[in-house]
Amino acid sequence: MSAPASGRRSGGEPIGEPTPCDSAFVSAAEPAEQAKQKLDAARGPTHPLKSLVGKLSEAVAEDLRRRLEEGEWNPSERLPGEHELAATYGVSRATIRTALRAVDSRGLTVTLHGLGTFATAATRAVPADLQRLESISATIVRLERRPGTTFRTISIGEGTPRETAALDIPVGAPVLSTQREITADDEIVAYSHDTIPRDVLATDFDVRMVSGSLFYLLERHDVHVTSALTGIHASTGDEIGWGDQPRGTLYVLLEQTHFDARSRAVAYSRTWFIEGRFQFNLVRVR
Repeated sequence: MSAPASGRRSGGEPIGEPTPCDSAFVSAAEPAEQAKQKLDAARGPTHPLKSLVGKLSEAVAEDLRRRLEEGEWNPSERLPGEHELAATYGVSRATIRTALRAVDSRGLTVTLHGLGTFATAATRAVPADLQRLESISATIVRLERRPGTTFRTISIGEGTPRETAALDIPVGAPVLSTQREITADDEIVAYSHDTIPRDVLATDFDVRMVSGSLFYLLERHDVHVTSALTGIHASTGDEIGWGDQPRGTLYVLLEQTHFDARSRAVAYSRTWFIEGRFQFNLVRVR
């Protein structure tokens, strides 16, 4: 948002100089002299206020990330509030809010309006919010990791009774079926079996068009997923997945039917997420 035309912030402070809070940035875990050097580096010789605040929030977010990953807060423990964090770091509440959003986006915390910010389990696993409906690849990208998809099979044929029941289509109706493995930074995080009714795809559809995210494939055919009915199960078995997987691997199975805005079932998927490589978070309130 651009600054008010009056030359002052909405709170009344003149623009063009850091606030008193911003000018006193001190890391919670480093001597004041080192923090002063960090602030001086963030300012640079001619940084405008917006750039300064951005660099400060990045520094705060990085320090919070370190503290979370080192286990300073246990999973589900509430972090200090904005006022306390602003005082601890010597920055404005606006800077703290920006930093918290950055930490949230990495899956290390979950923020609930009116309740606060809570730590999640800090691991190398890909964190995902169960309430957020997006493709697995999009989740991986959002966390600044590199997604990958390798298809084991892609075919058009008759749907199984299980698939056609989930999609509410006649038994034996033609469907697009795929089996694929999904990776994050070249590490396998999930195996997925996906089914899409043939009639939701264009008449000239060809299996050679399939690549990457199936959400993206649907969107290319003007089909937009807006909701999903999801079942969650613990699972194990050597028949799950393929390739060089250790025996006894544990999985979290998400069985989902995806719907468009007209409540039409447009995809059915069973995705086995490898335990410890994909971490699901769900905040429950009362």
